Amino acid sequence: MEKTEKFTRQIVTPRTNNLVVGIKGLKGSGKTAMLTLLLYFEWKYLKKKVYTNYQVFFPHESLDIDKLIKLDKELTNAVIGISELHMICDSRRSGRKQNIKFSYFVTQSRHRSVNLYYDTQFERQIDIRIRENTDINLICENLFIDSDGDGINDMFRVIFQDKRTLPPLIFEKIIYLFPVFGFYNTDYIVNPFTMKEIQKIKGKK
Repeated sequence: MEKTEKFTRQIVTPRTNNLVVGIKGLKGSGKTAMLTLLLYFEWKYLKKKVYTNYQVFFPHESLDIDKLIKLDKELTNAVIGISELHMICDSRRSGRKQNIKFSYFVTQSRHRSVNLYYDTQFERQIDIRIRENTDINLICENLFIDSDGDGINDMFRVIFQDKRTLPPLIFEKIIYLFPVFGFYNTDYIVNPFTMKEIQKIKGKK
């Protein structure tokens, strides 16, 4: 875990606040493990409050969409992790209210100590306003290497692209992600906009 956290520190520490980071890759490429690692790092070492739309096994809260859109004070000094962002902000529905609201949050989050991390299999399906406001891309690739002989592929390539520099800073690392696999459950993913509507319906019964 030490080497894994060292790589994470290279990504996060010099760029602590007001970041939008997109983590891209095919199914099984390690993108959600990478997302979880970044959230874990900020919680453990930077003492930030974590909000997610999926289940992680360290202290966190589910996304409250009203707080997100209104930039509630609780979101200051926080980190937000969204898995499968293309399901929430589909580029084919750029005029939809939730796309517009979420894009507004992305642009306004820069005025607070809030980092937003998201992962997706389908980058082009994400609303272009979010893609244009993404500072760093992490592209993940499964190397299909079982380094410790336990039957689980655990070595991944991560390509780092910092769009804030000209030319963009690009480098890659080989990273051991096995320790992170037990930190999250991707079977539990919630669209915070949909959840809000579900809660309204329940409240009327």
